[in-house]
Amino acid sequence: MDGNYRDFMNSGKALITDTKTPKVKSESVKAAKRGLEAVIEEKDPHRVLIRRCIDDKISKKDVVEEFKKFIDAAEAAL
Repeated sequence: MDGNYRDFMNSGKALITDTKTPKVKSESVKAAKRGLEAVIEEKDPHRVLIRRCIDDKISKKDVVEEFKKFIDAAEAAL
């Protein structure tokens, strides 16, 4: 055995001998949703819509209905 190889094997590194071992799978941990303990009241309707889209994953039809509500409210303000 070559001296450098022997030194490498004695150093405790297992790069060469463990190349065929399967990858160790770690269990994924889902993060808890933020804000469930203390609900923050948003006053901006646009931020409320964005929060609902992200958290609740509302359907496209519901998003279009929300946009129609925003348009109707803006036209009424004119």
